[in-house]
Amino acid sequence: MSSNIKTINLGGVNCYLAICADGFVLIDAGFSGKRATLLKELEASGCRPGNLKLVLITHGDADHAGNAAYLRDKYGAKIAMHADDAGMVERGDMSWNRKAKPDRMSLIMKVMASVMNKFVKSGRFEKFKPDLMVDDGFDLSEYGLDATVLHLPGLNLPRSRGHMVKQYLEGVREGNGRHEEEIL
Repeated sequence: MSSNIKTINLGGVNCYLAICADGFVLIDAGFSGKRATLLKELEASGCRPGNLKLVLITHGDADHAGNAAYLRDKYGAKIAMHADDAGMVERGDMSWNRKAKPDRMSLIMKVMASVMNKFVKSGRFEKFKPDLMVDDGFDLSEYGLDATVLHLPGLNLPRSRGHMVKQYLEGVREGNGRHEEEIL
């Protein structure tokens, strides 16, 4: 089971499209304000309704989950994420279930968090309930991607508990042939 991974730059956040033998897996969905760019990139890659199998959300922030509900509706894809961040997208509250670490949070991070919460509360974030809750070791091969989920709680500031990474197995990136982990 071989896959190519295409990076989709949405300006400040990347999504990763795994082009698999029988469809596609999208890792992260970007801000809803970048939807047109994302759709253009998906279309250019041959992604059509019915062949996007899974949208895997690495953590519940709006810049990673903002288009997930739309993509589920348009493409028929399932949405997967860790249960520790599911409340963020179900409630539209990006501070839900975060560990407070104000001593480690810079002024810039506080401003960014405030702007993100205003964006979400303005109604531009479509709340949703994930279809699948995934955790460490979850096998993505059912969706055509030879990879497993690696759960890294607390990696994302300010301390998202559900943060995950994609873990590539032997040969997932074309011509790579080595084991690699990439933090999203």
